[in-house]
Amino acid sequence: MTFERPASQAETAFHQKALAFNNVTLSYIARGAPLDHLLDRIAGGFSEAYPARSLAIFLFDAQQRRMRVGSARCMAPPHVQQVEALEVAEPDTPQFWALFQQTAAAHGAEVIEMLPLRSFAGDVAGILVVCGAAGALAETAYEDAAYRQTVGAAVSMAMLSIERSLAPSHVRPPIEAASPSDERMALAIEGSGTGIWDRNAVTGEIYYSRGWKAILGYEDWELSNHIEDAYKRVHPDDLPYVQETIRKHFEAKSDTYMVEHRILCRDGSYKWICSRGKVVARDDQGNALRMIGTTTDITEVKLLTGKLRKSSQLLADLTSEIPGMAFQYRVPPGADGYFTYVSEGSRETYGLAPEQLLEEAAAIESIMHPDDLPLYKASLEAIAGGAAHWRLEYRVMPPGLGMRWLRGHARPRRLDDGSVLWHGFISDVSESKAIELELQEFALTDFLTQLPNRRYFMRRLEEEHGRLQRSPEGRAAILMCDLDHFKVVNDTYGHAVGDLVLKNFAAVLKAQLRKSDTVGRYGGEEFAVILADADAVVASGFAERLQRGFAAQPLQLEGKAVAVTLSIGIAIMHAGSACQETVLRESDDALYRAKANGRNRFEIAPAAV
Repeated sequence: MTFERPASQAETAFHQKALAFNNVTLSYIARGAPLDHLLDRIAGGFSEAYPARSLAIFLFDAQQRRMRVGSARCMAPPHVQQVEALEVAEPDTPQFWALFQQTAAAHGAEVIEMLPLRSFAGDVAGILVVCGAAGALAETAYEDAAYRQTVGAAVSMAMLSIERSLAPSHVRPPIEAASPSDERMALAIEGSGTGIWDRNAVTGEIYYSRGWKAILGYEDWELSNHIEDAYKRVHPDDLPYVQETIRKHFEAKSDTYMVEHRILCRDGSYKWICSRGKVVARDDQGNALRMIGTTTDITEVKLLTGKLRKSSQLLADLTSEIPGMAFQYRVPPGADGYFTYVSEGSRETYGLAPEQLLEEAAAIESIMHPDDLPLYKASLEAIAGGAAHWRLEYRVMPPGLGMRWLRGHARPRRLDDGSVLWHGFISDVSESKAIELELQEFALTDFLTQLPNRRYFMRRLEEEHGRLQRSPEGRAAILMCDLDHFKVVNDTYGHAVGDLVLKNFAAVLKAQLRKSDTVGRYGGEEFAVILADADAVVASGFAERLQRGFAAQPLQLEGKAVAVTLSIGIAIMHAGSACQETVLRESDDALYRAKANGRNRFEIAPAAV
């Protein structure tokens, strides 16, 4: 009884790898892969299994009596050239063997074995040569059965490859001549980057056009026709969706089959493809028999779509996160303008949703401050009239949000159809506006009395003079008021009490004024007043009321009144007044006379009488 030595795990792995390699190679031969590719694959597979040895294949040209290289990647180019230069009457002879050994030795190599490759007719079609370094013949490590099987398989597959390439046309499958229209269709499909597939729904076989295989980077002969292999190429995350879609179409639950998914390419990367197809044959029970379709590479489209989506999301994020409202506003020729884009910031600025403004731009006018609405409408008219830019500050009163100041900026771009497209931004400037108004008020307000200061009063005096120049019948009274013996108050009670006296008088004075009147602390204990639309009689009545009111409301200090009297000078300004400074000097002169005539009285300038 004899026992075979059990194979080791390494030997088992070697045989499995060799079997897989041979099966793939045979499938390539069957599908008509190019001869040079097949021979390179056979030689490369051998060298991978036995790195210390190299395999070369030469084809015999009987007519030219020359050897032509089929695959000799491990041989030096000069060595290959020398072999191809040899005159060969018959390769399978001792004489050629010896001659081949001499050429190998001249290039530092040793021929270990040389085997003829014979066609089915028995003719020598080429040779398979195994070479190694000098002294390789003495090695015994390559005498095992696995090595002999590898060499034998290489010889068989090389013979099949050569025979397949030499097969006469009458033994190859007949090809029906294509009509000119068919050729044009094939060329159009090939050039469009679209592949065609034809699936046998019964056997599971699927046939791909050359263009389909090219999408994934395969040669025409490199892919199997099994649907199981096709599913292995589909991205795992997309496979359930693909299988479910095709199942529904097989069950006639959809008119056509269309999927977009990722698929594994020859180089290990994934592409996006779009496959469309339709069952074109069913049996009597409605079962799918045959399905035909096309596949298009949509990777670039997907990448571009992704970039656009990211850009759109970035724009949306930016316009949503930045405080304020970004907008696009279109003004067609001779028509009202309308918003074509409004960011989410409209909710914060106007208290309105973007959809509301896109539907009706005039919705803004419903929340506009009444005093600013005419200015806003005028700015829109300017836009329609071809303004070069838009800049406006205005107030809005969104329901429940209170009044706020907004600032708008926009620039136009004229379109080919004559429309003007405005791109702009609306920001809430309520806080900065409040600070601005506060600073303005601070610059024009007397800190102690909180009345307007001399600068503000002089500006208003100039404006009033301008108004009267446009109104010949108009009048205005200018009053200069001075607290009598104010220095005595400071000297007696101190400057702190003097300040309280000034503040007390300011309160009494403000209580006597109308909305149309203007007051200002002119300096020290002097105060100036403009009584709009008032003549000498009205001014005299005001002066009397002011004196009485001030006397009736003296400053109380520790239960005692600090009595101070008031002198007033009055002048009248009208359209004939030379300038406002002249009128102011006239009222000051009248004040001087009131002081000279005993104080606690008022005098009217002669020109006003």
